[in-house]
Amino acid sequence: MWKLRTLRLAAPLVLAWLLSAPLAGLASAAVRAAELMAPQQVIEAGSDRLREVLHSDRDLLKRDPQYVHRIVNEKFLPHVDLDRAASLALGKHWREATPEQRAAFQSEFTRLLVRSYSSAIDELSEWEIRFEPLTLAPGQRDTVVRTEVMRRDGAPIPVDYSMSLNDGHWRVYDVKIDGISLISNYRSGFAQTIRSKGLDGLIAELSAKNAARPSAGS
Repeated sequence: MWKLRTLRLAAPLVLAWLLSAPLAGLASAAVRAAELMAPQQVIEAGSDRLREVLHSDRDLLKRDPQYVHRIVNEKFLPHVDLDRAASLALGKHWREATPEQRAAFQSEFTRLLVRSYSSAIDELSEWEIRFEPLTLAPGQRDTVVRTEVMRRDGAPIPVDYSMSLNDGHWRVYDVKIDGISLISNYRSGFAQTIRSKGLDGLIAELSAKNAARPSAGS
């Protein structure tokens, strides 16, 4: 039950990095904005942009699901390494998939992410994010950005972002919330479906679920 409750918090906590810029007045262990490394700056920059939208368009976000989806596409997806996330979510089945199956799965997986995080916007309240110190070695292209989400109504929750550097940009490919990996959680569910229905069956099921969830709050 605890694990399921934590996973239900996942989507709003992931969006928290887009919505809550770190505050310099937090505890001394927190990294001040001027000291953030490049991967941390990606998270902070996204938070600033989407926070402006949330403050100015809160009512529109609640009324118009298509606007919500567009915001998530514009503000969230550019910071996600979709290729790597999709391959990790499919696990060994990615290596066995045809190019056509990979493309179809990634398309539906991306739609699933957009719809999941769009629906999470309604659950967002007040968050503060504290960055833990990060050191990058010369030429390092993979890292974990460790943060804590500070909530008014509960204890801090550790949220760690696995990030990779490609084409000069740092992007997130997995998120661990209180030690639970979102990609591992997806992979476990997808594997069960593949065992019973095959990869094409999983893709069809994702397509049907995506088509059946037209609203931001559904």
